Amino acid sequence: MEHSLQNNLKKAFRDVKRGFSEIKVSENLFYLKHLSIDDQVDIDCIHDKYFNQAKLRGVPTNQETVDRLISEGEWTDKQERKIKEYENFLNDLVNQKKSLYLRSEIERLNRDIEDARKRLFDIKNTRASLFSRTAESYAEERVNDFYILKCLYKDKDLKQNTYDEQEFDDIDSSTLYEIIKEYNEVYKNISDSSIQKIVLQEFYYLYMPFAESSQEFFGKSVCSLSYNQLKLLVYSRFFKNVFSQNDKMPLDIKNDPDKIMDYVNANENAKKAKENDSGKDFEAKSLVGATREDLEYINVLKPGQKTLSLADEAKKRGGSLDMDEMMKLFGG
Repeated sequence: MEHSLQNNLKKAFRDVKRGFSEIKVSENLFYLKHLSIDDQVDIDCIHDKYFNQAKLRGVPTNQETVDRLISEGEWTDKQERKIKEYENFLNDLVNQKKSLYLRSEIERLNRDIEDARKRLFDIKNTRASLFSRTAESYAEERVNDFYILKCLYKDKDLKQNTYDEQEFDDIDSSTLYEIIKEYNEVYKNISDSSIQKIVLQEFYYLYMPFAESSQEFFGKSVCSLSYNQLKLLVYSRFFKNVFSQNDKMPLDIKNDPDKIMDYVNANENAKKAKENDSGKDFEAKSLVGATREDLEYINVLKPGQKTLSLADEAKKRGGSLDMDEMMKLFGG
């Protein structure tokens, strides 16, 4: 599994570096150009054009479709409110995590966040299954067609488009389905998450020092880069800075961008809490409900350092400890 992931990320890095991905359709090899800022502007214009056309023709929007489903009894106000409740609950969990610094609490909240996302996805998926064509879905279809027409090439130099407009109009549905399937697979492999993971792989460490300059790294100016190339440089600089400022980061999280962000936020929160309290007062408070891993995570306890058992100390003092007593355990 790990070997397969490494190979996929190496392939994704190669594709980002080249600015295109290879796809095979009916045994034919084509080249899918990655989007640049100019391409994205063209796509946004196409989306707006066809969205407005659909509305003028009376095609309902997503919201108009929801309103109709409710009026016809296929969907309910209660279900729609539930979506909003799940969205608000998810936002509350994400915001709550931003203030935490104990690893056990962060990991517990991450599980809650994942569960909330799944519930939100499921109910939205159920609602979407009731939709027929909307102005938004029509615009997305036209955007996909435009992208395939303009960004799919026969050659690695990206000079010869695979289809002209007439040829594209004549594509059979099975071939179009295969192209879209391959297109979706490409963008899954070069997503934001994938690019962040590339930067954190051992094979990439040799490249990271050169990410300060787009000319040195890609031989192009910043404005000539694809979005993916630009993201690669940005994430390289970001994680390089994170590692330089967090030399005590646990080894088991160094390949996971989400866990790294949790760690950085946790230590920032711990630092702020420590500044608001006296050092010993903060250390005493941090022990309440904390595991050894929690304390090592925020550098209150060094790996391998012995820690006191609060339960044992409480027994010696009649069953409980107040804050002053806990501070004394730290030498305060």
